[in-house]
Amino acid sequence: MQDKIHSAIVGIMLSLATALGGFPCARALAYPGGPLRDVTDAAPYCAGCHSSLGIEQLRDLPSGQAQKRTAIVAHLDAIRGGTGPYAKLSPEQRALLIADVQKVDENSKISLEVPATVKAGEAFTVTVKARGGSGPVLGIMLLDIDLRDQARAIQGEGFQISSPPRVTGPDGQPQDQWLSKRYDALARNLNFVVVFGIKTDLAKDKFSDASAVYDLVAPSKPGKYTICAALAYGTEKASPLGRVEMGGHPMPLGGFAGPSGRILFSKVATIQVQ
Repeated sequence: MQDKIHSAIVGIMLSLATALGGFPCARALAYPGGPLRDVTDAAPYCAGCHSSLGIEQLRDLPSGQAQKRTAIVAHLDAIRGGTGPYAKLSPEQRALLIADVQKVDENSKISLEVPATVKAGEAFTVTVKARGGSGPVLGIMLLDIDLRDQARAIQGEGFQISSPPRVTGPDGQPQDQWLSKRYDALARNLNFVVVFGIKTDLAKDKFSDASAVYDLVAPSKPGKYTICAALAYGTEKASPLGRVEMGGHPMPLGGFAGPSGRILFSKVATIQVQ
């Protein structure tokens, strides 16, 4: 019965995708391949169906509520219990899928390089380095704090992003594939970028690396400020057991709104503006 319901939902969503302009670019249904039409600033609450790596990023919530949104409970427990779309897998297959997903999580990282001190109004650069995910994309955000429901784009702290982020893809080459989608002459100095070309080979322990360099201008008001980065990535499509074809496109077995995506934060850095 669950499989029939899941198949019906998938059919409806694929029909909606076609009506909205064709999968995978439909706004609400595109996230397993990246938000290809939402070419704008972003914060981690946008990825509402992604599960959290670690309870710390949900520390503003009651403990029980926060636990339900973690990867262990929302995603891995669903696989382990064979609920929903995972019912079609045998216990042995579910154990293998969990191992594959955990391997992706263990090898997905994000870090931040920032100066400890800058002068008010001074121009400086911030480098974000990312690794892992299941592909084909990663999302990188530059934020003020590591709270997934309350973090803001770094501009909210008074910093300015003075130019388009300089993205380097996993092939080591500059990449503007996502920023170039900005409409007409709209500015491209965004806090969020999608990086394309992400590939993962679990059997060979191969994971993609990417980076984004942001040109910032410090706030005019002296004080102590915080800054961090967040990584949005997928897990299931790296595993043969977690990857399914829907409408000719690879999708996670857990579905469009499943919790197989992740939000991961870098360590929070402090910048003293003098």
